[in-house]
Amino acid sequence: MVADNQNLEDIFTRMGGRTGIVDAYLVSVMGILGLMAAGYAIQATLRLRAEETGGRAEPVLATAVGRLQWAASHLVFSILGSALALVAAGLTVGLTYGLSSGDVGRQLWRVLEGALVQLPAVWVLAAVAVALVGLVPRFAAVAWGALGVCVILGLVGAALQLDQWVMDLSPFTHVPRVPGAALTATPLVLLLAVALAVGGAGLAGLRRRGIPAA
Repeated sequence: MVADNQNLEDIFTRMGGRTGIVDAYLVSVMGILGLMAAGYAIQATLRLRAEETGGRAEPVLATAVGRLQWAASHLVFSILGSALALVAAGLTVGLTYGLSSGDVGRQLWRVLEGALVQLPAVWVLAAVAVALVGLVPRFAAVAWGALGVCVILGLVGAALQLDQWVMDLSPFTHVPRVPGAALTATPLVLLLAVALAVGGAGLAGLRRRGIPAA
């Protein structure tokens, strides 16, 4: 793909690091799959708002089901569903690349690791959706805008050589570029902390605010 296209090679290298064009490409693919998983996580989270506006939440909450329990029944799909999607993607890509390179044992786990490190960034966007639903439900759809910004920065930000502070607006910018670079835990822990704080604020707001009857 890039043998005769230096510009394309430079783009992939900037997106995925400088440890080799194949690893850079794999990092780019994992980043795109992470964005897709984030889209699923946002959609699953926004089901909360859809249930509310459709008049289906209030009858459920009128029973013994608490608000946090109701929210958890949706968020389990957002959190675990996105994780399962990335595990499946990492195993598929890793197995395919491992078979083609003749080194399944090593490449499978390297690529799977590259898929799993996307999860904290995915959960940050899911947490943004929770916060919008819980605190400013009228603007819940803005969660899609946050994903759109991440997509733009992830796909063309490096090619346009945008300032680093602009690139840092996307949680995916802070994900370690595995398998193109060494895995570092600090940014993943920080992303998880952000997801917990933002999501927790959203759940606290959801617990307190009114949910209109149908």
